[in-house]
Amino acid sequence: MRAIVKAAKSIPEMQFAFECICADDKKEPEDYTDEEIVSEAEYRLSNYFEDGHINNDEMRMGDDPECNKIAQRDIRMLKAFIKKYKTTDSQWSKYINHLIK
Repeated sequence: MRAIVKAAKSIPEMQFAFECICADDKKEPEDYTDEEIVSEAEYRLSNYFEDGHINNDEMRMGDDPECNKIAQRDIRMLKAFIKKYKTTDSQWSKYINHLIK
């Protein structure tokens, strides 16, 4: 297994992403390019900062402190993953670049 796939699967939000996109695309995580995986991570990170998205709700206004804690953990993990593996800008870069610097 490629290191980027292994690292992505260690992030709960990316594991969920793989479950969704692999089923939709009829692919395995290994079938995606590094750029596609990083782009998906950027998209998932952007969801935490999008008003009305459930991830944003859990991060900001969750009634359950455990949900907020999980959201903050996933954000940290996604930022670290993107910082480590990103080599080119994607369609999501303009929305999240300021978050990972």
